[in-house]
Amino acid sequence: MIITSSLPVSPGRVYILGGGRFGSSAAFKISHQWPRCKVYLVDRIPELSSKIPGEHHAGTDAIEFLRNNLDRRRPDDLVIPCVPLHVAFNWVLGHIGFCIPVPVRVMEFLPGAVAGNDGCIYSSLSDFICPDSCPEPEDFCSVTKKEQDEPLFGIMGKINLNSYSTIVVRSGQLLPGVGAITSGQLSALLTEVRKEKGRFLIGTASRCHGVIHGFVH
Repeated sequence: MIITSSLPVSPGRVYILGGGRFGSSAAFKISHQWPRCKVYLVDRIPELSSKIPGEHHAGTDAIEFLRNNLDRRRPDDLVIPCVPLHVAFNWVLGHIGFCIPVPVRVMEFLPGAVAGNDGCIYSSLSDFICPDSCPEPEDFCSVTKKEQDEPLFGIMGKINLNSYSTIVVRSGQLLPGVGAITSGQLSALLTEVRKEKGRFLIGTASRCHGVIHGFVH
């Protein structure tokens, strides 16, 4: 199952998780493109540079902040993950269940698969570092110009293992180099997981990059 959503043409509220290089860059790009957009910048570090646009929430856990601030009545609010964790998975984990290792055989389904330290698997269609300003074309790689037959979120969504349910959150392209998911997608993910108990593979993927975790409740 793939949970997808069209990103708003003119976002009204954005939560940027992480105030480092990528998070601060996203804040500048969004504030320049949509000056009226309300930007919330969240990071665990005790202080963020005053030069970065947006309302700062330093010394704050990203997932806890989402739990306290995401509004189901605003499904088009955007979440931009720029922290070293799988936000969609940890969103679910913050409500119910436990993390379990992804079965090794999942690596057979995914291109460029690499095992993570916490039992997750990372995947990528590229074997090089992508440019920060990649516009994520639909049919070809912006660097190699080679055609791409199927996006990674589609490949990941087809993983079919006995006794596991696979749910993938499709990350969209808000601006070149800025990926986002919606509040509505996070709500839908939690609703799907709560429908029945069992083992799940929970992934997040764009057209080219993704991560998948194991989960049980």
